[in-house]
Amino acid sequence: MALLRALSRERSLVEASRRLGITRDRAVYRIARLSRAFGAPVVRSVRGGAGHGATVLTRLGDRIGHRGFESIELLDARPVPLPASPNILHGIYHRDPAPEVRVGPSLRLRVAFPGEEGEHVSLFLDPEAVIVARRRFPSSARNVLAGVVETVRPGRAGLEVTLVVRCGGPRLRVSLTAEPVRQLRLRRGAHVWLYVKATALRRVARQPRSSPGPLRS
Repeated sequence: MALLRALSRERSLVEASRRLGITRDRAVYRIARLSRAFGAPVVRSVRGGAGHGATVLTRLGDRIGHRGFESIELLDARPVPLPASPNILHGIYHRDPAPEVRVGPSLRLRVAFPGEEGEHVSLFLDPEAVIVARRRFPSSARNVLAGVVETVRPGRAGLEVTLVVRCGGPRLRVSLTAEPVRQLRLRRGAHVWLYVKATALRRVARQPRSSPGPLRS
């Protein structure tokens, strides 16, 4: 949202990136992720006089930048199809002592949405909403999961890398840029900790039982 707000003022991707203290490539990556998540462009390029141009927000980008992510439904079933291999988890909702969803016999995930005690629910975890570390550290994230990297897959233009991490029973996909993958020496068999905020776990409509779970063994 900070990037979109900076673009609304600067109308230049380079200047908006400089204002936030990130590289232009990182800004391009973030914008591409947003556009894929919402199923539509959040910025567009316009040409100016004498060969000059600008990067401006679309109506969708302006709405997200000024009203927040919750003003748009990320997972609208018709216009925004689910990714080919989403992080979809199924579990049972419990309210006490704190809202959580129990996935299988051992995985308990703190959540930030209301529900009914004992209700069967489905969760979506954005692959980009996960922090990956090689050791535990103090954090405000309510969910800290131990896992082992099973797969490391390069993404588009070498900027994006997808990890498949097994956390006990389920597998989770995590999206990172190539730099932290190199710095943390993330490869198959590496032991990692995944940090997930309760607000990053979004409730979605339950899939039909006939639909296979893409991340299951």
